[in-house]
Amino acid sequence: MTDATGHRERLRERFEKNGFNGFHDYEVLEFLLTFIFRQGDVKPLAKELIRTFGSFSEVLDASIEELEGVKGMGKTSALSLTALRQAMAFYFQNNITSDKEQITKMSSLVEILRASIGHRHNEVLFAIFLNPKNEVLATKELGEGTVSQATAFPRKIVEEALKQKATSIILAHNHPGGVAEPSENDLSITTEIQKALALVEISLQDHIILADNEYYSFKRYGLI
Repeated sequence: MTDATGHRERLRERFEKNGFNGFHDYEVLEFLLTFIFRQGDVKPLAKELIRTFGSFSEVLDASIEELEGVKGMGKTSALSLTALRQAMAFYFQNNITSDKEQITKMSSLVEILRASIGHRHNEVLFAIFLNPKNEVLATKELGEGTVSQATAFPRKIVEEALKQKATSIILAHNHPGGVAEPSENDLSITTEIQKALALVEISLQDHIILADNEYYSFKRYGLI
């Protein structure tokens, strides 16, 4: 057994015993890379990825092209890490819809939103559709591009809410590389959306803006 093979086995034994408890960030990434690169020592690559992007989460948030730019990474390995990130988002969305999970805590809501759109490099509008018990009926991306410039969003949101038979919705969008505060246009388009929904007796519970590790709640600041 080579040193690299023995190290891989020790990583897997640690994970099998205690999950990722006690792992450094590069060790978590290294462990995942052992399933992508079937042989060899992947610790240097794991450390290089984290050095390049800054953290474990930022490695998974990187684009395929950015990942390919790191020495030792190729198209397949970049796709594999990106697929892992997308699988995490799919898990959260599937879990809350299949189990009709209730949205009761802001922390849980933000976790779902971060997993869904927090990593995106362009602005995305996202909606969670709820029934009278505040259970999640569906989640859906409603479009890309600057939310404040998309005049079709109010109509599109109303149509989707009616399709889902929702009684209320929670909106979210991200500010990639920006700050988690609404622009004047964000404020005005949110008012338009709220009015459009009210015409069909659907309430807008909140509008969340995500930016890096921050978030802004329209409801918390009395804007909804």
